[in-house]
Amino acid sequence: MQKKFFAVIMSLILLFPLLSPLNAKADDITGITLEKEMRAMIEAGVMQGYGNGVYKPNQQITRAEFATFISRALKLPEGPSVFPDVPTSSSLSYGVNAAAAAKIVNGYTDGRFNPQSLITRKDMALMINNALNYLNVDTTFSQSSFSDLEGLSSAHKNAISKSVALNIISGFPDNTFRPNEQATRAHAAAFIYRMLHVDGGGTPPPEPKPDPDPEPEPVKPYQVANIDSTGTLTYASTSYDSFEEAKRAMTSQGNELVTFNQKVIYMKENSGLVYAKPKSAATVNLYTDSLFKTAKTYVSSSATYGTTELKYVTSTEQYVQVNIGGEDYYMKPSDTVLVPFEGAKGRSYYKNVNGALYHYLYNYDTNKYASYNAGVAPSFMSSNQKYYSFDNANFYNEQGNKVGTAYQYFQFLSARTTSNYTAAELDSYIVKVLAEKEATGSASYKDATKKSKLIGLGATLKKVEAEKRINALMILAMANHESNYGMSQHAQTNNNLFGIAVYDSTPGQGAAFASPAESVYALADLYLNANTDWRGGYLIPNTWRSYGSAPGTKANGINVKYASDAWWGSKVGGHMHRIDQALGRKDFNKYQIGQTNTEELNVRATPNGTIQYQYKLKGMPVAYIGNATTSAGTTWQKIVSDDLKYQEGYTSSRYLTTLPIAK
Repeated sequence: MQKKFFAVIMSLILLFPLLSPLNAKADDITGITLEKEMRAMIEAGVMQGYGNGVYKPNQQITRAEFATFISRALKLPEGPSVFPDVPTSSSLSYGVNAAAAAKIVNGYTDGRFNPQSLITRKDMALMINNALNYLNVDTTFSQSSFSDLEGLSSAHKNAISKSVALNIISGFPDNTFRPNEQATRAHAAAFIYRMLHVDGGGTPPPEPKPDPDPEPEPVKPYQVANIDSTGTLTYASTSYDSFEEAKRAMTSQGNELVTFNQKVIYMKENSGLVYAKPKSAATVNLYTDSLFKTAKTYVSSSATYGTTELKYVTSTEQYVQVNIGGEDYYMKPSDTVLVPFEGAKGRSYYKNVNGALYHYLYNYDTNKYASYNAGVAPSFMSSNQKYYSFDNANFYNEQGNKVGTAYQYFQFLSARTTSNYTAAELDSYIVKVLAEKEATGSASYKDATKKSKLIGLGATLKKVEAEKRINALMILAMANHESNYGMSQHAQTNNNLFGIAVYDSTPGQGAAFASPAESVYALADLYLNANTDWRGGYLIPNTWRSYGSAPGTKANGINVKYASDAWWGSKVGGHMHRIDQALGRKDFNKYQIGQTNTEELNVRATPNGTIQYQYKLKGMPVAYIGNATTSAGTTWQKIVSDDLKYQEGYTSSRYLTTLPIAK
């Protein structure tokens, strides 16, 4: 025994010489087995109540609470802030930081303390052992023979054995210690009291059996909480049996979120993010209905392609409503992780970088960013300011205020349009961009000017454009994106320029072709233009994969069914923009772009003429040809027809909304 230990003991004896009871008035600790120990801790100021005689002896406690109780008991001096998830604004930060400075508590391997996690008996024993070391209390002990300590660390085993030898914590009659069992406030009071009264002379009473009446009150599964900028949750003291109870309490008390078993399941509307995180799947379905009957599209949840970030709209126990591409969808709660804006480690954003629109995508799994050039930065964007959007068109500032709307021309340009560039011009671009890539010195582009499968592809691109009515610029952009400029393993080994038959679940496998040109024809015939094969139909009106013929988003266009990457259409549009920019901008703004604003819109061969096809959904991208004209009292807009049998069609202009284009 050392002087520091006896000094602490003497100061506590002055506070409760022989445990002067607080039994003048009945409260919820009167008559419990650990009444003496808990009253001692209350008198000493180690523990506090909730008012009106309520101390909640059977309530389980958190790691932060137990660390704070020890800090108060030992009167530890203030310590520096060391844990990122214990902000200085927290009422328990002083106790946690003081205990950390005294080497009584430690964080996890990621540096966090997990203050809101309920503490277990084994971790209580470990903190008590560290406190005894701080007090220079030592004793000889032999390893405990409890039957359930297998698999624990040696530190936990030694701490348990020492606490048992000093009669601070005892086991159970069945020779178990129950190391992972969560402890209550009454247990915490008893353990700290006994720790402080270890003097080598007397034997404190053994740990009693649990009170048969009343039963310990478990923490109910639903809780309400607030969150701070570090992501730390502060829970309200009351927990609930149902989601509706917790939701009502959140609203009435002004809390920010509801949790179920400490997982966030509800937040204020439009107040956070949703990440696609199923238990085991590479993709997650997005449904148009809350009963999950119709899966319109899907997004990536794999480590290979990244976990998709979506905008949170609202949620219930049955579904999570999200927004991506400008459309609301429903997700199964088991496929999601909800993260409030406040406390999020990161989130995706846009920037104007020298007039180019850069999209910085946050990776939830790695806490890192990757970026791509999406096209032209809208004129309302200031340089180097962060902007946020879930459709690459409607942008908001960091305060959540909308600053403007601007669409990327090539992202919404119909694939049925024709590029102004010749085969020779497309080949010249390929040579130029491969030289630029090779000059970076990256191993990915070693000898790109000699090995790339894009070399000499211009004639094939223009031939397919003429024969199949698929824009050559878009095909080249897709090849650039999917094959890493013709240098990917699939391209080099299998002449596969478009990731054909490469799936999220098996990214190393794919189709093989005799030549790069054959790959281009396969894309056109088997996928984009096919109307019978299960793989195709992206550009054929009213097939199950058709949502408009532009690259698009997860709400419209090829991107709806073609790729799990929510930003595939934006990335392809960005490639088209850069090709066009390098070749003199002959294609940009050749057409005016619009979207349908009603369902079941007919496209006719002539004004009031035969129906070619029907746009069944609103939001379908179209390319205008010339100005609208009036015939028989209706204003008609000529558009590029999606039907392979026609070059152009007509539809009522009142059912089209012209898109503002970023310039």
